[in-house]
Amino acid sequence: MTTAVQNEKLEMFKKSIDDIVAILKNTEEATLYVKPSENEWSAMQIVSHILEAVDFWVADLEALLVVPGAKWGRNHEHVRRLAAVNEDIVSRINKDAAINALQSLVPKVEEVLVKVKEEDLVKTAPSYNPNFDGKPLSFLVDHLIVKHVVGHYGQIVRHLEKVR
Repeated sequence: MTTAVQNEKLEMFKKSIDDIVAILKNTEEATLYVKPSENEWSAMQIVSHILEAVDFWVADLEALLVVPGAKWGRNHEHVRRLAAVNEDIVSRINKDAAINALQSLVPKVEEVLVKVKEEDLVKTAPSYNPNFDGKPLSFLVDHLIVKHVVGHYGQIVRHLEKVR
C-alpha cells in the first residue's frame, strides 16, 4: 500500500496509538480501571478492546489478501471480543504491558498494509456481520482498523475526564 492516501491512513493510526500511549503514561494506573458509569468501559477496557480488535482485523485483512472473497468479520457477540473487555481479564493487564502491546500494533499494521495493493482495496467479500456484508477491503482498513482506533482515543479522553 504505497499511495499517499494510504500512507496518511497509516500515519493517522500511528498518531492515535501514540496519543493513547501518552495518555496512559500520564494517568495514574488505578484511574485507568475506573468506569465512568455502570454501562461504560474503563479506559483500560477500551485499550484491551483496541488490542484485541486490531489483532483480529489485521488477521482478517491478511487472510483476505490470500483468499480473496472469503467470508470475513464477526458480530458483537464474538467470544474474543467479549473476553477482551471482561473486567476480570482487564484487571490483570498492567499499564506498562498495555503500552508495549499498543506500540507493537504499529509495525503489525504496517506489515500487513504494505501487502495491500490498490486493486485489493475495491475487492468485496461476504461477512459474518450483515452490516459489513459486501463491503470492500478499503472499509476494513479505513473503518475497522484506522478510524476504530481514532474513535477509541476520543472515547478514552472523554472517559478519563469523567472519572478524574
